[in-house]
Amino acid sequence: MLPLSPKPWSELTFGCADLGDTRRTKRLVKVAAELSAHTGNSLSSSCEGYTALVTGAYRLIENEAVKPEAIAEAGFQATAKIARQSRLLLALEDTTTLGYKHAVRSELGDLGGPEGSKTRGFHVHSVFLVDADTERSIGLIDQERWVREDVQRGKKNQRRQLPYEGKESFKWQRASENTEQRMGGKMPDIISVCDREADIYEYMHVTIQH
Repeated sequence: MLPLSPKPWSELTFGCADLGDTRRTKRLVKVAAELSAHTGNSLSSSCEGYTALVTGAYRLIENEAVKPEAIAEAGFQATAKIARQSRLLLALEDTTTLGYKHAVRSELGDLGGPEGSKTRGFHVHSVFLVDADTERSIGLIDQERWVREDVQRGKKNQRRQLPYEGKESFKWQRASENTEQRMGGKMPDIISVCDREADIYEYMHVTIQH
């Protein structure tokens, strides 16, 4: 989002997260700073052996009162605040998969590919803002994550019969609506950049109307 060191970046991104308790927010900021300082490492190794920090991090994750949506929204709002300073923005949009093979994979979803694949996980659709003039990365303004059920495998033709709002492809319009909700009057200064998967009549029709 900005060329900041981990702690200031974490404060900026998650310091206003509404987790129902200021102590949870402080814990989130601390954990995020550690993860940022050790990019690519596991949570435990990022905490560099500090047992109390590791324990606190897992308690935060396992706390049912802490909603992932609240954590994500804090980051989206931080992005929106900074993005309003740019003259012109690019909203880079795409869908990817996060695959895992560890012990809890049975609780995750089908990612397609060969039948019997041991890799399972999430589908993730992200909208990432970039300053069009400076090419500086701003941050995520929206992200949707979902698990595709096994019963959907091989039923592509049936999915085509669903109403537009019930299809996975509705993600493009939903992402645009979420972005508009957060960016408000700044939307005319945002150019959406999508691949051919977004070549959907209903989505194009709504976009042109706006």
